[in-house]
Amino acid sequence: MTGSKLSTRRYPFIRKSYAMPTNLNRLPGKAVALLSLPQLLLHIVGLLLVGHLCLSDLVNPTIGYPIGFAAILFLLIRLLFRRFYLDYVLIIFTCSHFYYGNNHGGLWNYINVLALLVIAFVEPWWEGTSNLTPFQKTVLGGLFLVNALGLVFVAESSVSGRMEGFLVSLSYAFLFLFILQLPATTALFSRLLLVMAGVGLWFVVIALSQKTHFLESVSPLLPKGNGDGLENNGWETYENKSERADGPFKDFELFAEYASLLYAVFFPILIGQVSRYFRMKAIIPALAVIGSFLCVLMTATRSSILLLIPVTFFYLFYYRSQFVRKPALLGAVGAFVGLIVLVGPYIGLDYVMERLNELDVNRLSSGSAKSAEAINRGETYQAGLERLLDQDWLIGYGYGVSEHYSMAFFGIPNSEMRDYHNLYLSLPITLGWIGTGLFILLLLNHAFQTLVACRSAPQPHLEALVVGMAVFWAVFFINEFKIQAIREPNYLMLIWCWLGFSIQANRLAVGSVSNEFRMQTDRHPEPVLH
Repeated sequence: MTGSKLSTRRYPFIRKSYAMPTNLNRLPGKAVALLSLPQLLLHIVGLLLVGHLCLSDLVNPTIGYPIGFAAILFLLIRLLFRRFYLDYVLIIFTCSHFYYGNNHGGLWNYINVLALLVIAFVEPWWEGTSNLTPFQKTVLGGLFLVNALGLVFVAESSVSGRMEGFLVSLSYAFLFLFILQLPATTALFSRLLLVMAGVGLWFVVIALSQKTHFLESVSPLLPKGNGDGLENNGWETYENKSERADGPFKDFELFAEYASLLYAVFFPILIGQVSRYFRMKAIIPALAVIGSFLCVLMTATRSSILLLIPVTFFYLFYYRSQFVRKPALLGAVGAFVGLIVLVGPYIGLDYVMERLNELDVNRLSSGSAKSAEAINRGETYQAGLERLLDQDWLIGYGYGVSEHYSMAFFGIPNSEMRDYHNLYLSLPITLGWIGTGLFILLLLNHAFQTLVACRSAPQPHLEALVVGMAVFWAVFFINEFKIQAIREPNYLMLIWCWLGFSIQANRLAVGSVSNEFRMQTDRHPEPVLH
């Protein structure tokens, strides 16, 4: 089933019903207000600027941190009391792309925990109708429990380190559940996609600044490259470190992965030509796709670049009928390739080609003199296997940051290695085998729900959304063989948010089928038998 085959001939009421304006000031199910888009942008930018008061490099922490923290908390609680729930989620989600206090769990994680706890005393939001199935609730509850047990009974890190891990984990759980309390509507994804398109374009600005050394700033909004950080972590001999953009994550591998994920989400919306359903002009997903592709190239991360090739061909095949009906799309693809070649000197395309030429498929852990990534994979994997065999890991060490994170994987507070560069080696140590089993069950359940949603989505824009989310997770879990999302607490918050959005997308697609069935039943009622 391709996106192009879903038309009004099969569903004659689609175009008419989806041309009707949606009331964006009140979502169904709950009285949820929405800020205007300029107001939302003003809140995001304003809070990110106020967050600079919490940076010790800029302001005396004994003065700036309490003021900045209190101001941000007050503004977000005010939004919650005024029922701007979706805007609250998007603000926390957007701000989490920029690292404020990430070495201690992240400013936005602590703000989120306190804000949702405060509003819970007024309105117990977790008691509302959730889009989670009972099975998913059980699995997620089990994951949180085994993580807490690991922090209490297995971890040997400091009490403060374990407390940081608990609060950060609580922040993930709270925001994830809060996302699933929102009504699953097209309005949710209209805003999400607009916000992420803007964030993705800002990523391009950050990456270009890091590549050209245009501005070296201590601000998380425009961070400098991480060359100095590489040297401080034993990478003194790493050549061409300035050739790799780190993005806002200060990690070129995570930046490459995340840009790939954005590419996977926006490409079907662009090529399926369904942006109008999300109240976007076609130029917005086009810019998002181009920007995310450029960001991946500027990281010079070979695995992510190579992974974009099958993703692109999959979408081109999936939407092949679009090219038959509109041959001009082929010209657009050619123009895109030409653009990449044109800007190649500015994004380091020559270095990308150099690294790709170094790739030796027969020696995945070769001693290539210019590939620190290749040199260290075998060593990190070996360290992970040895740590796995060191204990039974029925219950894991529990998730934490900074020294706790290093203690979990290497048994010492400050290891020269950051981690094993492999999520699947790290999960049993972090969550234990019980938690890993629960995690796998959650993935299988979500994969099944996504498959059902893909087959059920009645409208082309919902199909594009669900397919994009499915490819998002395929890219993520393939890429996690060489990196691990749990490395940075803010980054892991983003992944939990995307899981919530993905579940909501499935819910929206399946719910639309139910609504469609009711509409058809109303139009063709069964005869009454007398």
